[in-house]
Amino acid sequence: MLDEQMYAELLKSIKDRQEDVALITVTKHPDDAIIGAKLLLREDGILMSDGACSDGLQTAIINSTLLAFKKGRSKTVQFEYEQLPIECYMEFFLVPPRLIVAGAGHVSEPVAEIGKMTGFHVTVIDDRPEFANKERFPMADEVVCSPYIKFFKSIHITSNTFIVLLTRGHKFDVVSLQELLRREEEIEQEQRTAYIGMIGSRRRISGVFEQLKDEFSEHNFTNIYSPVGLDIGGQTPAEIAVSIMAEILKVKNGRSGNSLKEKISSYSHLKFRERVKK
Repeated sequence: MLDEQMYAELLKSIKDRQEDVALITVTKHPDDAIIGAKLLLREDGILMSDGACSDGLQTAIINSTLLAFKKGRSKTVQFEYEQLPIECYMEFFLVPPRLIVAGAGHVSEPVAEIGKMTGFHVTVIDDRPEFANKERFPMADEVVCSPYIKFFKSIHITSNTFIVLLTRGHKFDVVSLQELLRREEEIEQEQRTAYIGMIGSRRRISGVFEQLKDEFSEHNFTNIYSPVGLDIGGQTPAEIAVSIMAEILKVKNGRSGNSLKEKISSYSHLKFRERVKK
């Protein structure tokens, strides 16, 4: 069982610092007093201990578990320390992917709802207090009332961030996108947001991209999806939201987005027995 200080550090790492954390529990050690000892490990190797392990044992645990940490899967790790067999169990607490929905209109509501259902930490941002409130978005983790540029100037973004621009006017989508691209040009490509989707007609989007290519010559635009969503013929806000979230999941999970039926080359070779009519 975690003590209060370690539990608070665990929550702070995940929620505030947006860092994955592994809780390591010693499950096998010749000294029974050390069995059950707990440590918190982050990817940079810094950990918090409950004090039961020596400095040397802590270092050995770090060296033996960092490789497993990068894979992000809970597992048992076995190693030797001072010729003694040691076993630890690593339990991962991963930061959920973050979905930022800019705009609090009719399409944004089902997008936020489906996003929450599929495991995202959902943030809704709008500059109108009558729209940006918890009454309209009870499913969201946070609802922010702020000018879009101000919000995107300061928001923490990572490769685990997915952004959908669905504001009430195309000009707000464009200025939000421009601010995001300014932020991204300051960081390495692998640290950029995984997905920025912007709604709009093909003609209007084409004009926007011509402008962006002149302003952001170093950006390859591979993480920008516009017009937003998969082509499923969505018409209603709910249908459009499904197409948007399906595209986000496609990107997040690195899949094709094709129908699973396509994995079977053809049904034509299958022979069905004719039913005998009575």
